[in-house]
Amino acid sequence: MKVNISIDDVSPHRFSSTRVLERCEELVETFPDIKISLFIPVAYWRTKKPGTTTRIPLNLSNFPGFCEEISELDPKNYEIGFHGYYHGIPGRSDNDEFQHLTYDETNRKVDLMMEEVEKCGLGSLFKKIFRPPAWRMNPDAFKCLSDRGFHTFALTDVEHAMKTY
Repeated sequence: MKVNISIDDVSPHRFSSTRVLERCEELVETFPDIKISLFIPVAYWRTKKPGTTTRIPLNLSNFPGFCEEISELDPKNYEIGFHGYYHGIPGRSDNDEFQHLTYDETNRKVDLMMEEVEKCGLGSLFKKIFRPPAWRMNPDAFKCLSDRGFHTFALTDVEHAMKTY
């Protein structure tokens, strides 16, 4: 039996930290061949929902303990993918960072994401897998990420994105 678990929003944020990994390890014990995909925003920044806001972005490079924990995961069971830069649009929303970006804006976000994972020493661990925050991404963003070599997407409107390109 093959089992794949996908978890979004793994980050240094106090409500979405690596605590979930304890449960993942329980699953690894039960299903030794399980694959767990962790989608990480590289500079998570919540600005809207009371109780979850952060004063500044939570850039991974500022959290060496988090990065070390991620780097120690067994690649047999874990893969790490991108879940946006900020995850939202600071001051406007917490979830739909890629919903309205142009091709060029997406390209700049991808550069920021890649720079941050290199800066924190996780560049070789992150696969070119992208799950858009809130599963929302427009066709321009989809095309840009495809052109940049990202192979896997999870979208709410895949048919529309695929028909467009």
